[in-house]
Amino acid sequence: MSRLFPAYFWRRSAAQAHRLGLERLYLILSFDCDTPEDIDAVLRMEPYLKGHGIKTTYAVPGALLERTPDAYRGLAEGGADFINHGARPHAEYRGGRYWSVNFYDRMTPAEVVEDIRAGHEIVTRVAGRAPRGFRAPHFGSFQSPAQLELQYRTLVELGYVYSTSTVPRFGFERGPAWNAGEIVEIPLSGSMRRPLTVLDSWGHVISPHTPQVQASYAEAFMETVAFFLADGSPGCLNYYADPSHVYPSDPFEKVVNFLVEQKVQTLHYEDLLALVAASL
Repeated sequence: MSRLFPAYFWRRSAAQAHRLGLERLYLILSFDCDTPEDIDAVLRMEPYLKGHGIKTTYAVPGALLERTPDAYRGLAEGGADFINHGARPHAEYRGGRYWSVNFYDRMTPAEVVEDIRAGHEIVTRVAGRAPRGFRAPHFGSFQSPAQLELQYRTLVELGYVYSTSTVPRFGFERGPAWNAGEIVEIPLSGSMRRPLTVLDSWGHVISPHTPQVQASYAEAFMETVAFFLADGSPGCLNYYADPSHVYPSDPFEKVVNFLVEQKVQTLHYEDLLALVAASL
């Protein structure tokens, strides 16, 4: 792929960010904890990231929050942010690997609403405070106007202020944060190599049976950040990973060291909302 193609998208992204009043590059780093292995990784990863000044946000299905509530409560008390990620489990282990389950586009509207509400109650109870943000499980399959409207309507009823449940094309079309009625949507981001595809850890693992990120993860991540830093373009990259995919690993450590060396400022989602509030 010619570099001119992805560069067009990212130049457009920078223009959208400038319109919102952003003057530099920011990064939001969140972690989807969809398997029991993730909590073991998180308990080691969180002190590591905190020691490097990197803010963290966790999206954990309620079913897993309830399995190890004390561990996740401790993270919340230490300053980690938690968003609602629904209540039902998102992965099922069989045949030597995890398979995704409980897609919202395969549920009835009533079941979706019930899962959002149940997830809200569990996060509130475990983390000790009500979540103000939400990410739909397997959100890439839940993107139609009617699906998003159902999600947003439910979130508004629960008092949420933001969602981060849309694919990168929404960011290029509407900006790194946009009004979705009475709630703000913060789309996930792609990479310089694949601007319209979410940059996540799953897309760079060795295999489904060996879910550890390869060097390509660090390369795609750093290349995209470097594109913004090269000429001081403003923006907000919104990336997530599964903790057990990235920690511990050489590619993830390389990413963290790069962010620290380049002085990239990380945010919680509400930090971004505060920065762009006047322009939304």
